[in-house]
Amino acid sequence: MKRILLLFTLLASPLTAATLQTDLLIVGGTESGWAAAIQAARMGLKSITVVHDGPWLGGQYTEQGLVCVDESKGTGEVGWGPSWHPMKRSFHRFGLFKELMDRIEAHNTKKYGSPMPGKPMHGPTTFRPAEAEAIFREMLQPYLSSGQVTLKLNHIPVAAMKSEGKVTGMTFRSDKGDTVEVKAALTIDASDWGDVVQLSGTEFEVGPDPKSRYREPHAQKDVSKNPPNEMNPLTWALIVEESESDTPIPAPPHYDERRYLRSTSLGRKEAAKLKWDHPVKVGNNSPWPAKGTESKRQGTILSMRRIVEGTTSSDGITSALICYATGQDYPLERLPRHVCEALEATERGASMKNLVLMSREQRQIVFEDCKAHSLGLLHHLQTTVHDRAPDKTNSLRHYHLSDEFGTADRLPMKPYIRENLRLKALYMMREQDSFMGQSDKSAKETFAMVMYPDGVFAWQFHYDFHDTGRAYLKSEGDSGPWTHYGKPGRDIHYLSERSVFPLRSLIPVKMDGLIGAQGNVGFSSIVSSAVRLHDHRVHIGQAAGALAVLALKHQKQPRDLAWSRTHLEEIQHALCGGTKGTPMLLWPWRDLPADHAAFVAINRLSARGLIPAARDEVDFQSDAPATKEWQNAFLSRCGLDMPVDEKITRGQFAALIWQKLEKVPFQPWVRLKPDDADGDGVPDLNDPKPFGALEPRF
Repeated sequence: MKRILLLFTLLASPLTAATLQTDLLIVGGTESGWAAAIQAARMGLKSITVVHDGPWLGGQYTEQGLVCVDESKGTGEVGWGPSWHPMKRSFHRFGLFKELMDRIEAHNTKKYGSPMPGKPMHGPTTFRPAEAEAIFREMLQPYLSSGQVTLKLNHIPVAAMKSEGKVTGMTFRSDKGDTVEVKAALTIDASDWGDVVQLSGTEFEVGPDPKSRYREPHAQKDVSKNPPNEMNPLTWALIVEESESDTPIPAPPHYDERRYLRSTSLGRKEAAKLKWDHPVKVGNNSPWPAKGTESKRQGTILSMRRIVEGTTSSDGITSALICYATGQDYPLERLPRHVCEALEATERGASMKNLVLMSREQRQIVFEDCKAHSLGLLHHLQTTVHDRAPDKTNSLRHYHLSDEFGTADRLPMKPYIRENLRLKALYMMREQDSFMGQSDKSAKETFAMVMYPDGVFAWQFHYDFHDTGRAYLKSEGDSGPWTHYGKPGRDIHYLSERSVFPLRSLIPVKMDGLIGAQGNVGFSSIVSSAVRLHDHRVHIGQAAGALAVLALKHQKQPRDLAWSRTHLEEIQHALCGGTKGTPMLLWPWRDLPADHAAFVAINRLSARGLIPAARDEVDFQSDAPATKEWQNAFLSRCGLDMPVDEKITRGQFAALIWQKLEKVPFQPWVRLKPDDADGDGVPDLNDPKPFGALEPRF
């Protein structure tokens, strides 16, 4: 009888959660989480656990379907900084990003006959998402096999464990309903929506920043004019490939042709007649290349981000990414009535919540409408546009959705996410720190106004908000068709200066045991519009991984390392020259490839502010002769007395200097006041250079 009662008790009791113990927990198998895991493993950490909420690693590259990388990469075909690429960001590739892209391009060459088989207008490198995901797995596999890294897929974060202001782990629920507790000495939040930050109660920001917050030149004085759910829009990417016959998709739910008339020149006249409740620009895109021009780089919807160009590829099949086409973006304010009603049914006021603050179930309601909107564009291209096109040779009616994602609807698992929450960090990067203020792509390039003393990698891109406003027909309101428009104060498009990312922006102001990654880092909404590319996310992850390992090694909190020059040098060493793999670019030299013999020396000296250069001298010219004047200026800056040799190059001279200085003790940062290290009257949290005269300068 006792045995029966005991069995009944066990069966009636809730299942006990499985518990794991790890040194480093990484939440999110995004490109940032993946990079953090590899960096930590390469630095020798023995116990790393990566928990992801989906089946695929790789974030933007894979599960978000953004399979075209924005950069100005040089090739033998076009030289450095190709003129056909509209985005100006001309660093040589570096770090894990370079290793990843090298493997992707090697795969492309083997399978398609070219490292860049798509010949896209935006690019240059494109890739199939499933093939990229396999490469992410391949690069992580050695650390899975060694037991250093444990990977758990399809596990959703449901709760944070905390103790005395410190994150100590997370609880997850699998897609099968099992619960797993992962206890960790440190946690990196590399998730899409800042799951650890939100569940732990760590401070963060969402939505537009008022000018009073960070005094940014383009910030709005009054953000109350924006609904609380206004932010950089989502886009659900479509991957299509050539069919043997016509394969039009059916009209998706809530399809209305008027939404898409502005998507191509073929609907321009009709689009111009529509009366929206906000001014809307009418597009003039061509839908597909004309007959006989297939292999050219051109700005049609099909070829803008084409993955593989079939007439020149060894597989003979064209595939393409459809993303960013006029009419495809999905603004997050003023949601359609049917979406609002579905959200309100879950919770009163849910339709006005910022997407970041919604529950997963509520976000899914928005996601389903976002999917339908993208599918509506494809349906429009395959029907109305096809019917009106005088040249149907390369019509999108001859394309079907790829089945490589393994999803029922043949769409990527997630939308392309441009903006999410922003970690309230030890320093919030501001627009004016790296503000060029010119949209002219021919403007002279310069280093940023502020070169942070704790830079951990170089970055540059356009401050780039897609249309955040949603317009409805005046006659029908939110129950009718809609389109998007650029809102005053948010319609920002200009180039940043050549910048570095500060270590402090990975570290929460208050919460211990936690490091930010992916998009969950310290920057303003405006800066988030620029620091969001594939390479940025990988570099952020690498930096977070290095910070985590060294914090664990010294048994300190990440914030303690941020204020120590000794520990900063350790982190920069781990990222640039001290760990297996391609080193990181710490200083934004335009012309310095990662395989140059003096790469590490030049970067480490630059990060210390020891290399003489004007703000507009963005090329190091490592193989140019080192003039007597330049060497003397260099030596003076370093406080060294050594003979000048005019027969060596600038790179060789930098290497000689680094040999002398690498092991020399440097002056530590000394804090003059508890919250104002350099005593300049600017609190550390608002001071981009909190240690004043000891920091890198020109």
